[in-house]
Amino acid sequence: MEKRIVYVSYVIIAFVLFNFFYGFTDWIKSWQVLDWYLIILMGTIMSLLVIKYKQNQRKLAVEQYAKENDRRRIQLNQLLMFEQLSKMNDEMFCELLKRCFELLGYSDIQVSHPSDRLGYDLTVWHQGKKMIVKIFKKVPMIENIYTNPEGLEFALGELVTLNEIREFYGSVKDYEVQADLSLVISTSDFEEEALLFAGRNGVETMNGYEFYQLLDELKDGKSTASFSTLFA
Repeated sequence: MEKRIVYVSYVIIAFVLFNFFYGFTDWIKSWQVLDWYLIILMGTIMSLLVIKYKQNQRKLAVEQYAKENDRRRIQLNQLLMFEQLSKMNDEMFCELLKRCFELLGYSDIQVSHPSDRLGYDLTVWHQGKKMIVKIFKKVPMIENIYTNPEGLEFALGELVTLNEIREFYGSVKDYEVQADLSLVISTSDFEEEALLFAGRNGVETMNGYEFYQLLDELKDGKSTASFSTLFA
């Protein structure tokens, strides 16, 4: 329907332009026809353009509503999964992460015990390289989708900060650690400055959306994900 409206509009516009440049009106006047037809043509064009505009507005509104619903579903899923994970202590949480790596095909994994933990939670060896992993249990970010009465935007939740990434990076460069690779996992997300710092210094990151998606896929036995690219 929308394409037909556009085509008809183009034909009418072309007709009016032809008339303007080649005097088609004069030929019609020879048959004693008045120029009122031009008014009809222009009215038709305006009507078609208004219809097209309204259709586009409705389409945009539907797309925006769908996007907002997707965001709500993602936020709800993250909150529910975090609620389950938050009931685990640090040791259980690290064991869960270890099982994830094992399901991804890695077997040489060591969980750091609290007594000797040096700023990271797991050590993974693969293809002669050593990777240390740090996970931050953060409350997922819940953004305000609707406009509040004050017109202010706000978000609830926690982000991994630049200082936390800097501290972890210090562990990566520690002489006793000497890690080749590093990975930071957040159950929420990262501050923009933290992501920039991580990118500059070769620290890989995984946000909450990616982490929860990985857990879902591993639980259903559908995941083909792997960290093998880190060890390339």
